[in-house]
Amino acid sequence: MSILLVAPYTDLVRTAESTLKNTPYPIKICLGDLDRGVEVAQKEIAEHNVQIVISRGGTASLLRKNLTVPVFEIDVSGFDLLRAIYPYAIRDRKIAVIGFENVISGARSIAEILHIDLGYFLMSQGKHIASVVREARDWGADIVVGDTISVKTASELGLFTRLVRSGPEAISSAVEAAVNMLEHMNEELLRNKRLNLIMEHSDMGVLYLTADGFIQHMNSKSEKILMQNKEQLIGRKIGTENCPNTIIEALRNETRHQLIQIHEKDYMVEISRILNDGIHVATLVFLESSSRIKDLEGMIRKQMINRGLIATYTFENLIAGESNFIKTMDKAKRYSQTNATILLMGETGSGKEVFAQSIHNASKRNDGPFVAVNCAALPDSLLESELFGYAEGAFTGARKGGKPGLFEMAHKGTIFLDEVNEMSNTVQARFLRVLQEKQVMRIGDNRLYDVDVRVIAASNKDLGIETEDGRFRRDLYYRLKVLDIRIPALRDRKKDILPLFDSFIDYFNKKYNHGNRRVPEPIREAIIMCDWPGNVRQLRNFAEKVSVLLSLNQGENDIVGDLLHELCPSSGQPESNVLAAGTMIPSDRQSLKEAEAVMVHACWVRNNRNTSETARQLNIDRATVRKYVASVT
Repeated sequence: MSILLVAPYTDLVRTAESTLKNTPYPIKICLGDLDRGVEVAQKEIAEHNVQIVISRGGTASLLRKNLTVPVFEIDVSGFDLLRAIYPYAIRDRKIAVIGFENVISGARSIAEILHIDLGYFLMSQGKHIASVVREARDWGADIVVGDTISVKTASELGLFTRLVRSGPEAISSAVEAAVNMLEHMNEELLRNKRLNLIMEHSDMGVLYLTADGFIQHMNSKSEKILMQNKEQLIGRKIGTENCPNTIIEALRNETRHQLIQIHEKDYMVEISRILNDGIHVATLVFLESSSRIKDLEGMIRKQMINRGLIATYTFENLIAGESNFIKTMDKAKRYSQTNATILLMGETGSGKEVFAQSIHNASKRNDGPFVAVNCAALPDSLLESELFGYAEGAFTGARKGGKPGLFEMAHKGTIFLDEVNEMSNTVQARFLRVLQEKQVMRIGDNRLYDVDVRVIAASNKDLGIETEDGRFRRDLYYRLKVLDIRIPALRDRKKDILPLFDSFIDYFNKKYNHGNRRVPEPIREAIIMCDWPGNVRQLRNFAEKVSVLLSLNQGENDIVGDLLHELCPSSGQPESNVLAAGTMIPSDRQSLKEAEAVMVHACWVRNNRNTSETARQLNIDRATVRKYVASVT
């Protein structure tokens, strides 16, 4: 057993048993009010594996004070209040609602939706309940609606009362919150185990430091590198007395990647500061040997060679219906016939590499190699050696005979440098020389190698602004901007969105053998309305998701709802044939179930069809919201 529900009154026991009879979670229900409830909970915790307790009202407050495990309270839901108020609202009775702020707030929402008048009498810490009830009586209340103590006090003063009882929705909501907490607790235990497992299986030395510099975790590899045991370091603050000075200096330096020496061996150290809401909470220190970096270089080279260094896209692969994109394509086609450097600018995912490959294939260099490299994907030292190559003995672990760089490998062809704005100043300076002199000098060498290469650079940031702000060399910027092409964002290509989406859907349907499945019209309409901040790449990924989801044996309405929420999570869809918010007027002809459904739907519409927010406001679960909304629509 993991969850215990302590019910202060018998009726709540019956309601909870009925509500939770089919729940897959291990929940035990016991009767116990106030002090008796505390005794019951303490006994169950001592004898069984109780991790979380659920209760209501004063009993829940008392349990929090006396237990060490988390206690969840069954809140008063919108349905609970509606069931208490509705029978009297349709009879024009004068109703006084007594409760704390959450109850009063919920009652105000119901009154707004039902278009009825209620009296609100707020309970607060230090205020005697009898004085609050007398205020309601003096107001002229025909009936007092509230919790157990409010109802009891009002009855003693001769007032007619109605107890707000916890319904199945409120119980389900509390149980859902408790289950989420239980899963989170279990995940935290697993996370710590996984962290240790991951660190132990890493080929790098890893140190995990707290924000104030204390060593909290370290793996066996770091023990070997530092030549110290974990027991000597964990729990101690990192300093020169227990770690090499080069690591301490690296931590003080703002540079993320640095080449240092530890016990006369070369290591690349990476300092990763972990932030939470902008606050530094921890630091990860990765230590990688130079020999490991050499192996990575070889792997990257091998993969690029295996890829054939060829461009696969052509202008025929591009879908163009929007005039601005057609003009961009025409410009790219004209530029492809020259040997001049081209600068592509566009948002992430807008298709810069597709343009680069198409330009290469349309050029006179299409028989030569096409070499693509993402400048942001490699640390500076590795990027420099990959681009320009190195001579034998240039650094510890350098290959015998040296290695040609990517500029040399792109000889007589095209080199595509993506995210060129991420180059360091050192790499920018070497790159500028290649552009000017058409020659490359390998690292650690004194010879120049002639290269005949067409350069296409790309940036997802405005290089003009980067230059003005001092983050990019001005002379290099002008060298790159011989011919420039700005690729439109997908939101500026509305005519192209559906044709692109259909082509992706056809591709993934064939890839996964899904057949020619029809995409529901609401999805197609929403696709056009979406801004697509991730551009064509995001649209392609979304098309794959649609193809996969539509192939599953799942209700189409649920799939459409989930996909629409992903596309437009905060924007409501146009209404059609549904009741508008606030139109429900109570009458004796309307059943309680109908009133509940219309109240939920009205709240849902008012929240821009946000199911989660509606569930939170009414203290019910999302499945209940969807059920009632469906009954109205």
